[in-house]
Amino acid sequence: MPALRELQRDIVAVMLNRAEPATLVCHLQPAIDLARRIGVYRVNTRENFATALEAAFPVLAGQMGGTEFRRMAWSYQRHHPSPSGNLFETGRALPGFLAKALAGSVDAWLAELARLEWAVQEAMTAADSGEQFDPAVIAGMAAEARSQLRLVLHPSVRLLALDYPCFDSWRSHQQGGRADAPARACAEHLLVRRASDGVELHRLDPAGFLCLSRLAAGATLAEAMAALEYQAGAADAAAGLARWAADDIIIGTLCPPSTGEPATLPGDGPGGNR
Repeated sequence: MPALRELQRDIVAVMLNRAEPATLVCHLQPAIDLARRIGVYRVNTRENFATALEAAFPVLAGQMGGTEFRRMAWSYQRHHPSPSGNLFETGRALPGFLAKALAGSVDAWLAELARLEWAVQEAMTAADSGEQFDPAVIAGMAAEARSQLRLVLHPSVRLLALDYPCFDSWRSHQQGGRADAPARACAEHLLVRRASDGVELHRLDPAGFLCLSRLAAGATLAEAMAALEYQAGAADAAAGLARWAADDIIIGTLCPPSTGEPATLPGDGPGGNR
């Protein structure tokens, strides 16, 4: 009798059309019309996968159209089958898959749209935090200690540097419409985060994006603020920092350890462009 591991391997191969139903004969008692019976499970496997993917990427599905999206989903499934029974993770590799499949075509921007939608999914399911940033902590510190302070971003924050502008497409979908594809490639910097009433997207200027990215990566306050001060000046940089704190994008502080070792932010930096 074949081992359980071999049975599981062969079932996956048959469900993903990598092997014929006859592959399972050695695992089963003789059955009538094996191909038809296996076909039912194949259809369910494909449809459940495509449905889960569409739930995670509704804007992408709307742009592609139902038929084309499902065709793409089944191709993606063959390359990236679900790693577990929890279908949430099925979409993690989709942006990279689309980037390769659509490179050089007029639809290349859809890969960036998929990156944005996956960031939205991550923001929706990220851990919560009851912390709140207290500016008085900074005001009461000596200048040298203040410059070495590290700030903590909310766990739901995601920072994206896109090669195509996708903000308008996402916003139009939320309002019940459909936006045209971007006219050309153009850098767009976005902040995605979960607020009390749902996920929010905000455009960032390059300096603000660089500052928040540095904070997310564990840079000191002085290192992060340098990006803002270079372009906006010290007063505007301080105002930007205060605004992010008031909006609960910055939620806490982390003092550098006395040993001189680099500080580690909770969650290893919540908003990196990964």
